[in-house]
Amino acid sequence: MPTQTFFNLSEEKQKRLIAGAMKEFSSKSLNDASISNIVKNSKISRGSFYQYFEDKKDLYFYLIGKFRYNYRQLMFKSFKEESGDFYEGYKHFGEKYIKYIMESEKFGFFENMYMHMNYQINQEARVDVNHTSQQKLPEGKRIIDVIDRSQLKMETEKEVIDILRYILSMLNDTIMEGFWKELSVNETQKLFVKRLNWITYGVKNNKEEEEESR
Repeated sequence: MPTQTFFNLSEEKQKRLIAGAMKEFSSKSLNDASISNIVKNSKISRGSFYQYFEDKKDLYFYLIGKFRYNYRQLMFKSFKEESGDFYEGYKHFGEKYIKYIMESEKFGFFENMYMHMNYQINQEARVDVNHTSQQKLPEGKRIIDVIDRSQLKMETEKEVIDILRYILSMLNDTIMEGFWKELSVNETQKLFVKRLNWITYGVKNNKEEEEESR
């Protein structure tokens, strides 16, 4: 997280540093990005950079965090619009999430993020479905509060959170595959929905289920 010194900067200076970082991370992966280029883009000294952030990874994950709040809002809205229906809510969210990422004006940043995604980046990019402390969702509720849990086999709140996060990891993997294979937004959305169907309804057909029940 940025230091308090960063937050004490004027809005103009904060935006300049963020823009400089976005320029670097849009053309290079986290590993290949250079602090020298970031400070050059931002027109600040290298010493000033270390007054604001611990290192380039600290800055990178701060940028990801700035987008997570928007995703949480989108997930909350999607489930609410589908009256808490688990499948339709996640389908609605996933399709809009993919479109937002792949058609974003910050496309280069997201493309690099997903093309070089590892476990740590996946965890940082994950929507926090149980978070309410800093930036509250509409009505002060959590995402799981607007899901119709009567549809689910999960018995505990933790299990609901686990499946939400599991599907989000799958969604991130699907977007990563979309970038790798240069799929269109529509093709990536269809791939996600197919995988969501597998998770929601299983992979066995009805005929097999009927034979097993006899």
